[in-house]
Amino acid sequence: SSILKNLHTLHIRMKQHGHNAMFLARRFSELGLKVIYPGLESHPQHDLMKELMNEEFGFGGMLAIDFGDHQTSNKIMQLMQENDIGYLAVSLGYFKTLFSCSGHSTSSELPPEIQKEIGLSEGLTRFSVGLDNDIERTYDKILYCMKELKILS
Repeated sequence: SSILKNLHTLHIRMKQHGHNAMFLARRFSELGLKVIYPGLESHPQHDLMKELMNEEFGFGGMLAIDFGDHQTSNKIMQLMQENDIGYLAVSLGYFKTLFSCSGHSTSSELPPEIQKEIGLSEGLTRFSVGLDNDIERTYDKILYCMKELKILS
């Protein structure tokens, strides 16, 4: 019964996931970070995704930022968790933002040479963007964490 109950609000949640992810992807991309999100025109499959997407829901709630190395990825995720931005987790679709370092979690079974071949850097950090009502506040908190770690100045 819980699944059926949650289906009634799925469309509202998916809209918010997509809206929030697009907001963060644009803002971090504008700062010069390497952001992977199909809603950005810089994404190699943006045009295809534009054809496939439902305009009402946007391009989805998943994005990735490449922080360069595993150590930096771990530090930023830890600091974001300490600042109540979200949780270190390999799950998807929670109401809070979730983040994980893909090369050391969901794709860790791939040998390092294969990870490199497919462009999966050690610092690639996946975000399952949450339903935050004030995404600008969330952005500011993430930006604060990045500045604390000198990822951005």
